Amino acid sequence: MIWTRINKGETLAREMADGHYTRQTPGHPMWTRPGYNFALMALFKGGGRGLFCWWRPKWEDGRPGTSRKDKLRVLECTMFRREGRTPLASVMIEAAVDALSSPEGAADLHLYSAGPINQLITGVSSNKTAKCRSRGSLPGQCYLHAGWEKLDKAGGKADVWLCRPWENPFHQLQPPTAQLPLF
Repeated sequence: MIWTRINKGETLAREMADGHYTRQTPGHPMWTRPGYNFALMALFKGGGRGLFCWWRPKWEDGRPGTSRKDKLRVLECTMFRREGRTPLASVMIEAAVDALSSPEGAADLHLYSAGPINQLITGVSSNKTAKCRSRGSLPGQCYLHAGWEKLDKAGGKADVWLCRPWENPFHQLQPPTAQLPLF
C-alpha cells in the first residue's frame, strides 16, 4: 500500500500543502476544504513523499452552502503533490482511488450516508503546473495515464478537468457498529 491515512491536521501534510499551487493561506493549520476529507500521505526511502486528499461536501445536510456549486455528486481530488523520488504519479493516483474502498475512506468521507456517487473528478491549472510537468506532457497527463478522461466542465481555478467512473460501494450498506465486550 502506497498511502497511509492521516489526520488532516498533520503538520507534515500542512507543510506539503503549503507548497501546492491551490493553497490559499499557507501556514494555516487547516489545509483541506470544509466538508468531508480523506487525507493520505506516503513516505518513501530517500526522502520522497506524497500527499493526496479526497473531498466531498456535506450535501445530505441540505443547508445552503453544503453542496457543490455545480450540483455534481462526486468525490474530488483537491490535492495531489509529490516531492523527491516517488513512484510514478499515475501509480500513486491509482492507489489513491483504491484507498477509497477502504473502511477508513468510507468513514472519513461518510460514504454510508452519501448515497450514490458515480464519478471522481479533479481540476488542474495548466499555467500553475507548467513548471512541474515534463516539457511534452499535457496538464493532467498523469491522471490520463491512470485511466481518467477529460471532463467538459468550466469553473473554478482549473482550466483542465478530468474524471473517471467510480461507484460508491458503501451507499446501500449500514456503517459498522463497534462490538461491545460481553460481560
